[in-house]
Amino acid sequence: MKNIDSFITKRLYEYRTAGSKNMPKDMDKIDGKPAETNGTHGAVGFNEPKDDTAIKKVEIDKDQMNKNMKRLLSKFKTEEPFFIIGKAGWGKTSIIKQLAEKFDREIIVLYLDKMDAVDLGGMPAPIEKGGKVQQELLIPKWATPMFNNPDKKYLLFFDEMNQANPDVMNALMPIVLEHEIAQQDALDNFFCGAAGNFESENDAVNELSGPLKSRFKPLITWETGTPEAWKAAIEFNRKEWEPKLGKRLFNTFAKEENCMLFDNPRELTDKVFKYIYKLKQGGDFDEVDTELLLDRLEGLVRDDLKRDEKDRVAKLAEALYTYLKASKEDEDKEETSSRGGGRKDITMVPEAVREAVKHAMKYGYISQKENGKDVKYGISRENIGAVVDENDCNAEMLERLIAKYEADGIKFKYEKDKEWKAEGLKDPDED
Repeated sequence: MKNIDSFITKRLYEYRTAGSKNMPKDMDKIDGKPAETNGTHGAVGFNEPKDDTAIKKVEIDKDQMNKNMKRLLSKFKTEEPFFIIGKAGWGKTSIIKQLAEKFDREIIVLYLDKMDAVDLGGMPAPIEKGGKVQQELLIPKWATPMFNNPDKKYLLFFDEMNQANPDVMNALMPIVLEHEIAQQDALDNFFCGAAGNFESENDAVNELSGPLKSRFKPLITWETGTPEAWKAAIEFNRKEWEPKLGKRLFNTFAKEENCMLFDNPRELTDKVFKYIYKLKQGGDFDEVDTELLLDRLEGLVRDDLKRDEKDRVAKLAEALYTYLKASKEDEDKEETSSRGGGRKDITMVPEAVREAVKHAMKYGYISQKENGKDVKYGISRENIGAVVDENDCNAEMLERLIAKYEADGIKFKYEKDKEWKAEGLKDPDED
């Protein structure tokens, strides 16, 4: 027995120290962290943070209910395996993470283009039973939450599935077809989803095996580039970016003729919105002018623009410059205020305006006397600007007021106009 114990100890040590580099050491330590920074070399994500961190409770708005969302929702409701194929940059993975939260499912994401077969099926390890050594498959660390919490519900999501090597696809078969992992008894607390890109976009794309493809049918081809798809994508990003950029600038880009100048929503959010927001946060953009902004936009828009579309790009550059210039002026006036001049600090906003904003956030309406009666006008995050006069509190200061009140624990009763409309409140824009 001594020799056998020594052999087992040696083999288990080799497994633990020379196992796949992609396997997480401890699932609790990667919970809630992005795959790129959680120590798995971008291969495994467990409840990764959503791209839209402004969303506290997931809602599926009517504006987002395009054909893509309807087909995906039906898969979640029936717990059927789904595979989405579509162009990069259209939020496939982000929306799936949102839906997993909506359906109270913890989500384990396996990025198959960065995984080996043993990462999925489990690595063989020597086990001593009855004085004999035999090999068994160790349960992959990413699967341990599903085994340890049989009463919880999970979505096991395979991203970049059609970029996986053939041996990795083979290792998927028992998981997808039988819900079997490492030859253990089948689990019934998860269902599978997957996403991939078109072959025309990536030379590394591989054809799915027949049985695997059959299990995911009907495949969902993610519609992109249409006005409907752009509208849904813009609404999906509104809660994150409208508070950062202000409603006016965000809506400028949200217009169909403007957002469709770009290849995909990711180009818009990650390369335009983030750039502008960081410039504004930095405050030092004296060297920025319309020509520089136009040059940046022209490097990001579609290659096949028509003459009138190129003119719209120039107008967008002007809108961005106007926005940054106004931000700079507000910053300068606020600095003057701190030295005793100006009135752009939020404490200098008239008290009546501050109280009106606070009341509108907390209760969802403002009241006005009309013919001796109190009339309630509905207010949400969408139309909070209707509460203030820009001479008393411009868009920049309004955003700061809202941020302060939210930090104090005051939240919007209504996020969208449709919520107060359902309560029968009057529309402040009707007059």
